[in-house]
Amino acid sequence: MMLVHIAAVIGLLAGVCCANPVIYSKDGGESILIPKADQSLRVSVPFDYGWRFRFGHAPDGSPGPGDTAFSDIAGFGCTGMEHNPNRFTAGDCMTGCAYNPDCMVWQQDGQKHCYHGGATSECSKQTKPQYLYGGQRKTAPPVRTKYQYAEKTFNDQTWEVVDVPHDFVVLGNFVDMPDSHHGYLPRNVSWYRKSFHLPASFKGKHILVHFEGVFHVSQVWVNGQYVLMHNCGYTGFTVRLDNTTGLEIGTGNANVIVVRADATFGSGHWYEGGGIYRRTHLVAVDHVHFTHDGVFVSPEVSVGSAKINVRAEIETTGGTTGSAAAHFYLIGQDGKTVVSSVTSNTVSLHESSVSTAMATLTADNLKMWSVQETNLYTVHVQLEVTSPSNAATVTDSVNITTGFRQTSWTSAGGFQLNNNGFKLRGFSHHNSFTGVGTAIPDRVHLFRAQASRAVGGSFWRMSHNPYLPALYEFLDAVGVLTWDENRDYGIEYADAMHDMVKRDRNHPSIVIWSYCNEYECLQVSNQTGLSFRAVAKALDPQRPTAANGKTDGLDVQGMSHAGNSSFTNFHKDNPDMPLVLSECCSCQTQRLRRVETTTCMHSQNSPGLLPYVAGSLGVWTLFDYYGESHSWPSVTSSFGNFDLAGFPKPHAYWYVLNWLVMINASDHGRPPVATDHVTRILELFEDIESSVAVLTSGTAVELHVDGKSTGKMATRGTGEAVILPLVGNLTCSFPFNVSGVQCHKLQKQSSATNAKKCASACCAEEGCTVWQYAAEQGCWIGPVDPHNCSQEHHSEWVGGGRPPQKPFNISKVTAVSYDASGNVIGSHTLLKGGQAASILLTLDVPSNSTGTGNKLVLDGHDAALVRASVVDRAGVVLTNASANVTLSVLSGPGRLIGVGNGDNNCHTNAKSSTISVYGGHARGIFQVTRDCVSDHRDLITTIDVDHGSTEVETGACSSMESIVVQGTSEGLQAGRLAIDVSSSTDDLPLAVARRSVSLESFPYLTDFVG
Repeated sequence: MMLVHIAAVIGLLAGVCCANPVIYSKDGGESILIPKADQSLRVSVPFDYGWRFRFGHAPDGSPGPGDTAFSDIAGFGCTGMEHNPNRFTAGDCMTGCAYNPDCMVWQQDGQKHCYHGGATSECSKQTKPQYLYGGQRKTAPPVRTKYQYAEKTFNDQTWEVVDVPHDFVVLGNFVDMPDSHHGYLPRNVSWYRKSFHLPASFKGKHILVHFEGVFHVSQVWVNGQYVLMHNCGYTGFTVRLDNTTGLEIGTGNANVIVVRADATFGSGHWYEGGGIYRRTHLVAVDHVHFTHDGVFVSPEVSVGSAKINVRAEIETTGGTTGSAAAHFYLIGQDGKTVVSSVTSNTVSLHESSVSTAMATLTADNLKMWSVQETNLYTVHVQLEVTSPSNAATVTDSVNITTGFRQTSWTSAGGFQLNNNGFKLRGFSHHNSFTGVGTAIPDRVHLFRAQASRAVGGSFWRMSHNPYLPALYEFLDAVGVLTWDENRDYGIEYADAMHDMVKRDRNHPSIVIWSYCNEYECLQVSNQTGLSFRAVAKALDPQRPTAANGKTDGLDVQGMSHAGNSSFTNFHKDNPDMPLVLSECCSCQTQRLRRVETTTCMHSQNSPGLLPYVAGSLGVWTLFDYYGESHSWPSVTSSFGNFDLAGFPKPHAYWYVLNWLVMINASDHGRPPVATDHVTRILELFEDIESSVAVLTSGTAVELHVDGKSTGKMATRGTGEAVILPLVGNLTCSFPFNVSGVQCHKLQKQSSATNAKKCASACCAEEGCTVWQYAAEQGCWIGPVDPHNCSQEHHSEWVGGGRPPQKPFNISKVTAVSYDASGNVIGSHTLLKGGQAASILLTLDVPSNSTGTGNKLVLDGHDAALVRASVVDRAGVVLTNASANVTLSVLSGPGRLIGVGNGDNNCHTNAKSSTISVYGGHARGIFQVTRDCVSDHRDLITTIDVDHGSTEVETGACSSMESIVVQGTSEGLQAGRLAIDVSSSTDDLPLAVARRSVSLESFPYLTDFVG
């Protein structure tokens, strides 16, 4: 193992280290000093609290970029057009063109495909019009930048004060309108203003605000001066402040930053939200510094002996001259041992320049990152600047957390991780959750990651856009491989691909970059794919590129909802191209109104099992999401294994069985979740009629009805549901005598050879109400009204009838699974409930039952998922209950930020305090309202002028009082729940994730009723 040269490092420190060096151990027991990552070098302050918010466009403005006009060219055909696939309505197609100064023509055809053209496009009338909508302009006026809301002196005191992340679209009410893509929530423009002070300590610094994400097109002003426009709602951007004329630093006077978020149009055919829906940060650093996302530590190494490519972009903005170099220190997993270190090449510094310093770290015997063992290291990077007089100073310092692994994709071997091949199994996702829209709290993202692993998913497809940075840290921590996907596809959007790759390339979980999705990959020329490939390879030469569709410049071909024959034919024509089923299985159901989906899931996943296909990594989807409901009154999708509120649906258990229990523990793609069996009745108790469907990992399953066995049935071992009748050695009654008459429209039941067996056959047949038997004619059964049987005398017939109803007045059904030796390995029981008695509150997140910890951290952002259930006096959940539950905070540092119930037809406002139960349950999301954990809280209180819902404490937390929440419903006993809180960073979601690679169980799934 390469060791650090101590004398050289101590010599360096003599010139550049000020105070408080960190003492590390090098391999071998000696000590080594590394300059401490002093917070004064790079100060990053949370900038999330106290934003003034106004819904709607300014009185002197309008949706869109401002003054622009297109002449109508509907029915025209135009030359020189390029497919702009991410605009799904004519209005979106036009607005997207209007924001692009190079776009002069827009058209939409009958298939709702959008096309944009430039100044050289020529248009003429078509005799058979292909394009139903279109517009053309001669010039592109500048995007409007003058609004009264953007002026520094504008009086915003009547505006609401909010904290971000904040999705303003989910604040609205559902409206029946033609566009079903976006969840029937009206889109609009909205404005955010934040007044803030800059402390005197920021003087002479490079100062910026970093936005992790604003949807969709954002414009920014500082002290009334227009700064920039960012046109991708899924990538972050920075706003430099220190070069702003009249910036107030240390004067006691406030500055104002203004954001206009135009979400009137989107880039997706699903709900995308709007506003500052991700975190924001205020950063101050030396004028010679590492650029944002400019440090790259390649996770791709060779097993055994690792050569780690590292590079750092160094930016100069303040007139400093001289030279600079980057020092890289690889710190071991204990956080104390220096595994390796290296100094980069020296670069010359020039005003307003960016240079790249590169080096290679060498480290033998690295512990590799994998699905089962997420070994993570820290690379500490320091920037040393040498002045012309040879004085050395450390001006910047960053830490990069990463892991190291070896990956390969081949047409023959599929995917390999650290030389171990396995089939990929994973899910696609969309970024919305009940009650909060796209502003999803971090701990809820951790819950989603753990839920994926609990059903066997070790792959996460970022469909169809980059997600917030925290999610990738969770996936690194818990061992979920990732397909990172760009959103807008076209030559003019290559910068978005650049931003995604640059931001995310340090994550070991990401094993592939994707350009685009499905038909949105279609381009008129091949230049788009080639340009996207060039961008990706320049930033990250080693990861492969892919797409969930056909385009150019790919290393791996993904296919969406394709059958076996499509893969077979493609492989025949392209034998050297690796293949993967990157999207499949749009199998729809809900917790109520259940539909059998196991056949759908089995057949649509099957191409992933072909020997030349890497697997099925993008099952559609793990969770339901707002939008793509297809028709009113439904406002959410129905594809998820979990609904929009995070409650599991029946087909989640199919994946538990087929992707976890039936996968050998030695499979390197199996999540380390200790689930070794599954037994699950798929019906709700109220839906049971004459039989039940059971998913089981046993070799046999037995049904007990009110404690009496109906007999065992051998399973087929195929991972599919077993249908068990409620009869066997049980009897059911037929109160109507239909002997001596003949009933018509019955079906012959050949297996029943006597009257008793005929009656039993009718008992076992769902919907059967009449049985008749005659010696010569045999057994006949069917769903007919026994009162309508013929009155003519037929003495040879005996029989019985019953009204349409359940065959038994049963109260308990239990399925018991057995292994090959006859041992009981699991069971699942459904109980008949009594009258509704009370509201039961359950803490699902944070909870050990979901692998999400057990306390909320008082960091101003952490959030809990509370389940409100209607139960009877015995505590049985009533899945058919009708009740409205009002949720509230009785005491403690918390607030209710959203509600939902998972019903895709529910139109309750997401921010209401009252929500109906669905399948017995409703969901409340509660957020902490105190921050006594974040770094630089003293600066937060100095910087922020306005205060939203979060109280910032500069010292230690004044109280650890629990958050007490309540659920009430008319006529029912109220439920209460105390949510424990913490001030320890060990309880933060990321710290919990790093301790939760191996899950002993996931009781949330096994214990759920509903």
